[in-house]
Amino acid sequence: MSTVLLIFTSKQRDDIIELGGTGWWKVDPVKARKATHVVLVHNAHDRHRAGDPERHGQSFMVATIRDVAQDEDGRWLIQFDEFADTDAGVEWPGFRNPVTYADSDELLGQLKIGEWEKMVPVDVQVAKAARRRDDGSMARMEARATTVTSENPQVATMTFGQIIDHHRTLLARDLGVDPAAVRISIEAH
Repeated sequence: MSTVLLIFTSKQRDDIIELGGTGWWKVDPVKARKATHVVLVHNAHDRHRAGDPERHGQSFMVATIRDVAQDEDGRWLIQFDEFADTDAGVEWPGFRNPVTYADSDELLGQLKIGEWEKMVPVDVQVAKAARRRDDGSMARMEARATTVTSENPQVATMTFGQIIDHHRTLLARDLGVDPAAVRISIEAH
């Protein structure tokens, strides 16, 4: 019996192509390398990234596995050789862990698979750099949420200019840029 990795992810097609696969997961690399395919299922309720509620829990992509590569924290990137879009033929079974294994004949038989495309290989160091960028952005947003909660500005007592300046500062923090680089414009028609 061959197996398929079934992964519940909030990542979109473009994110997956940028990484050359899907990551960064806690998987057994031996089992992951033995799997014939990966089926990705849409998670619309990730706390860091909202998705499409209409597609929540539905499959959207299938891929063959080229290799798996480890990051310093022990998580793994599953690199794809080929991929194809799929219909919503497979539903997420509701497990808490976002990675599970399933019988390939049973699972793949439920999918309507589109045209196969060759995945452009992405160097592992490039994928790790993309992860660091994304993780840094998440850390800045979480820090902002904590700061906003603790600062709790009284918007009702602020002038319009103070409100704009306050939000300029928050945006700059989220983006990791100097507040002077953030421009806020209002167009009244």
